[in-house]
Amino acid sequence: MNPDSPHDWRPLNLGRDARLLGSDGRPVQRLVGSGQAVRLRRGVAVDATGWDTISDRDRYFLRMRAVGATRKSQPVYSHQSAAVLWGLPIIGRWPDEVHLMANGKTGVHSKNGVTWHHDRLPDQDVVEIDGMLVTSLLRTLIDMARTVGFLSAVAALDQGTKPQFILPNGRAAFGIDRDILLDRLDSDGPTRGARTARIAIAFCDNRSGSVGESLSRGQIHLCGFPPPELQVSFVHEDRQEDITDFRWVRKQETRTHRLLGEFDGKVKYTRDAFMSGRTIEEVVWSEKLREDRLRGTGHGMARWIWSVALRRESLLRLLLAAGLRPEPGKRPVGEVNVAVRAQNRR
Repeated sequence: MNPDSPHDWRPLNLGRDARLLGSDGRPVQRLVGSGQAVRLRRGVAVDATGWDTISDRDRYFLRMRAVGATRKSQPVYSHQSAAVLWGLPIIGRWPDEVHLMANGKTGVHSKNGVTWHHDRLPDQDVVEIDGMLVTSLLRTLIDMARTVGFLSAVAALDQGTKPQFILPNGRAAFGIDRDILLDRLDSDGPTRGARTARIAIAFCDNRSGSVGESLSRGQIHLCGFPPPELQVSFVHEDRQEDITDFRWVRKQETRTHRLLGEFDGKVKYTRDAFMSGRTIEEVVWSEKLREDRLRGTGHGMARWIWSVALRRESLLRLLLAAGLRPEPGKRPVGEVNVAVRAQNRR
């Protein structure tokens, strides 16, 4: 356990502890009934202080801890539950179910907020993070690529394939090379979801600068637009350097269309690391000057925020209005499995 980790490590109230002290376990129920505690699962509650303000990820982490506290042996967290400990992102809300590896256990069935996975689990696929057993980064990325939607898989893979990234507990981790992921997928043989996993792994790109950029790039792909260049640098006459999220240079009929795309996450206007001691007004003005410099390069500019990136049709309309056109023969798809079926028919 790492109390300095940003994860929520507040103490758990366990009904079984009360019973060991001679009570019937009802003190936990009374705390929940009075609003002083929040029930995480049967027999486990947590202090309600700040519950309305903690993140969806932290609420999920507390449910993970509650499940671990009610198991007779130490569980191995996997899939999205492992992603929490590795600091890998997903798109959308964290699931209601905690994911565990059965690891040879018989008679365990998915119920009561726990999803059990009965896939083979070699010893090298299990590591320890903050006192909790978890599937290795390699195994976690493979499992995520096989089982979650395309957009969440891409977001997790973009992060997990970086040469190095920082875990929630502050320790550095080395990412997994994409070729290693593909080799592991081959060595595992035919498995459910392997084909969609291969598509997501082949598509991932560790140059992505944020979860919002990963989401946007996945949506751009599913919209049928040509793949953009990533993290393109422009050095101006005053030696000022600007790096853009996306760039397209496309010949369209009689002219060349140049377009820059920028995902505009709120983080740059709120976090101290991005503001460097500046006020929000100063950051906004600096961003306006940056956009003026980029427009001076002869490129058009398209900007969007989270709500647009999350809705494929909204991003499609925005980029069409900016002059971008889908690649010949491609059209937007609703889900990645539609793209998979189309690929299988080729």
